[in-house]
Amino acid sequence: MGFGEILKETRINKQITLEQIEEDTKIRRLYLEAIENEKFAVLPPRVYAIGFVKKYAKYLGLDENKIAEEFKEKAYGEENQEVAEPAIPATGRQLNIPLKNIAAGILFFIVVVWAGNFLIGVFSEMSQRDLNPQQGGNIGLQEPKETESPSIASPPEEEELAKVVLELKANSDCWLQAIVDGENVYEAILRTGEEKTLEGKESVYIKLGNAGGVEIAYNGEIIEPLGQPGEVVDKEFLPDKRLE
Repeated sequence: MGFGEILKETRINKQITLEQIEEDTKIRRLYLEAIENEKFAVLPPRVYAIGFVKKYAKYLGLDENKIAEEFKEKAYGEENQEVAEPAIPATGRQLNIPLKNIAAGILFFIVVVWAGNFLIGVFSEMSQRDLNPQQGGNIGLQEPKETESPSIASPPEEEELAKVVLELKANSDCWLQAIVDGENVYEAILRTGEEKTLEGKESVYIKLGNAGGVEIAYNGEIIEPLGQPGEVVDKEFLPDKRLE
């Protein structure tokens, strides 16, 4: 059973409606349904989507980290991959070597090593005698300095850029002006039932002619109305959730 089915089944068993969860968590019903049905294309940017999954799982009393890990694996292909050590293949047959041959081989190896060490000592002594005695003192050989190889900085993990995602839904007619990243992108009347999504990298500024008649979701979370019905209100929304 996938994480979406677990969330949905738990919610149904607890007799909780999506409307109630939307009201309590401020997560839009659209996203709650997308999480349950594992429709990842509907969800907001990654950092917000993971936060919603954790918040939803915690609300239902489930293990939020376990649910979030399964979500990330399915939605973004993230999983802990353990590199298995290569198994040493077993030999097809055992070597049948007589014991006396093994002993002879060991003895031969010892003799070769001894002879090699003896010859190395002789040649080393002869080399020392051939050194020019007129060279004043020992010439200190300067050991080459180890050049420090420049450390190659590992590329920083890709950080997801924070965005401003504003979703507006008109419960009654409202004049709207929208400026995204300094560019005026919309200036018209938002009719009853009409929806408008604004997405910016730096800021989203809106001016409402009927602040109480528009429902606003800021980065996926429903916020309080900006004003009363008929009231003119303007607000600027930033990526770090600061309102100015």
